[in-house]
Amino acid sequence: MANYKGHIAGGVLAGAAYMAVLLFVPLAYFAEAAGILQGWQSVAAVFVLAVLFGLFPDVDTNSKAQDIFLGLAFVTDVILITTGEIQAAAYLGLIAMLPIITHHRGWTHAKWAMFVVPLPILLVPWLYNQAMLPVSVVYYGAAVAGYFSHLLFDGLIFKHFRIKN
Repeated sequence: MANYKGHIAGGVLAGAAYMAVLLFVPLAYFAEAAGILQGWQSVAAVFVLAVLFGLFPDVDTNSKAQDIFLGLAFVTDVILITTGEIQAAAYLGLIAMLPIITHHRGWTHAKWAMFVVPLPILLVPWLYNQAMLPVSVVYYGAAVAGYFSHLLFDGLIFKHFRIKN
């Protein structure tokens, strides 16, 4: 089982692999997102999402991963509140609290959680601003890739594959 440094490295690797795959995906659906994803901020967002979701499954225990994830969530929540995005701040606060009310290696380490936990990245734009949906699909993929890296490094994807630190 990897520690937080291993999961950060896994998130970075997952983000890099995901970006490499995106370069070769010839889908017209991503054409609109391609222009937006050329900026350094969007590329950075892909890596940040991959790393955060690479840490997310361990947010359910008192750990360095929890400190990093909740610290970033707190800063983001303060920014959302000060810019008047109260509803987004409420969603973020609710989602950030969910793992704390369960036990370690509970639902946060389930394979289905890798697809369900990042789902608000798709659902919120779909409900409020469908023009952002292509970009949201790209960001959702980055979150799933990061989450996958956590489960992989913990040996939960392939039983004989586990990264130890």
